[in-house]
Amino acid sequence: MRYTIAIFLFLTVFCYVSCDNNTQHQVPKEVIETPFALKINRFDHDLFALKIDSMNGGLHKIANKYPDFFYLFTKQILNIGDSSNPQMPLVLNGFLNDQYINDMYDEVLHQYKDVSFFNNEFTEAFKAYHYFFPQLKIPEITYFVSGYNYANVTTQNTLAIGLEMYLGSNYKPYTLLEIPLYKQKLMCKEYMVVDALQAWISTEFENEQDYASLLNQMLQKGKVLYALEKLLPNLNDTIKFGYTNEQLKWCQNNEPKIWSHFIEKKLLFAAFRGDSFKYINEGPFTAGFPRESPGKIGVWLGYQIIKKYVEQQPKITMKQLFDNHNAQQILTQSKYKPK
Repeated sequence: MRYTIAIFLFLTVFCYVSCDNNTQHQVPKEVIETPFALKINRFDHDLFALKIDSMNGGLHKIANKYPDFFYLFTKQILNIGDSSNPQMPLVLNGFLNDQYINDMYDEVLHQYKDVSFFNNEFTEAFKAYHYFFPQLKIPEITYFVSGYNYANVTTQNTLAIGLEMYLGSNYKPYTLLEIPLYKQKLMCKEYMVVDALQAWISTEFENEQDYASLLNQMLQKGKVLYALEKLLPNLNDTIKFGYTNEQLKWCQNNEPKIWSHFIEKKLLFAAFRGDSFKYINEGPFTAGFPRESPGKIGVWLGYQIIKKYVEQQPKITMKQLFDNHNAQQILTQSKYKPK
């Protein structure tokens, strides 16, 4: 069974003004109005319901309820082993009774007693996902806490969200944990759904060819952003890219210069390694550009190319878009050349 752990803390806010007038890949009205069931789990509730006097029996019950996620949670997330480790119940009990962890979980319960809004957002998004990719599995949504380890975790069957990673940019433990400020501003409940969807799409369509060059990686991430706006049709550009309005305007005003930077330095077809990460990773700005620039500017550029490519291919399906890993072909057929 494939297990993939992913951390995605993209700046997102729920804004109900769409900046994309392109009607391609819109979900039909009859699909939108069709009932759709999504399985939702509160693993955090089940975990903290365990008591020391019933730990062994409780562990068996929770392991059966979450057959793939519980193993991942204890083995890889908390790193305390699995059911074969005789010390695992004792160590897990220590985690559950730690004062620092309990303070964190008290705040989780305060902010996330009701997650119905997020459940509705996930349901509508995966309804669209099923329309575009009917052959792919729809995951269960599982909310969990792990002591600030992961924001998003995906398994073969589960999309899990670490609730303690969305307690607000002013939540003091984030500063005590020395999380950079540009990441803290992403750690609010408004960012949860898009982060999680990005995690699922990215791992579901991961392909080794996407790591062949910087352009390959830029285009793959651009595809994910393009898909996100189709799953969440009210998505604003500031949500897609995790940029402030000022950062977005900077990119739009400097698009030819951004493109020239990649061309003149021959970055596009360079091997994806080392220095390439600065163009696709989060940061206060993108190294090599002015400090007014936003981070991961290569992702922004990758999306612009994908958008142009889709416009040039009006009959392309979403599956065909993700199945095409030929970066040179996509770039050429996009006819992307900012003026």
